[in-house]
Amino acid sequence: MLEPCSKYLLLHGSIVLFSGLLSGVPMGLAIIQKRGTEKVRAWRVAHSTLIMDGLMMIIVGLVVPALPLGEPASGILVWALVISAYGFVPALTLGAWKGYRGLTSEPYGINTILYGGHIIGALGSLVGVVILIYGLFRVF
Repeated sequence: MLEPCSKYLLLHGSIVLFSGLLSGVPMGLAIIQKRGTEKVRAWRVAHSTLIMDGLMMIIVGLVVPALPLGEPASGILVWALVISAYGFVPALTLGAWKGYRGLTSEPYGINTILYGGHIIGALGSLVGVVILIYGLFRVF
């Protein structure tokens, strides 16, 4: 039996992995249709980042039961990574589709929303990985 923390990470990691795989379709179309290097780059970033993020969540989901973390720390780890992933999914895919990077909040509008998604993604990843490292140090 898997514990709830593992189940959440495995489920949501698989969803993020799937969205990363799906973003390979528009990347391939952008290459075939010669849409330009910037469009191909944007879809390549979305494709590779979401696949790596989904795989990371799956791996952490398999490791979490072996970490000497309490219930609160495990919960924070899980939800930080899940929220992070769901910040990155729309930011990367919508950004590639609309041609925005979302690295700054300007120009205001859709780019500001993408920027917010990147901030949520980065902060969630940072919190999750810090707790993961803490748990791994406690193993030794």
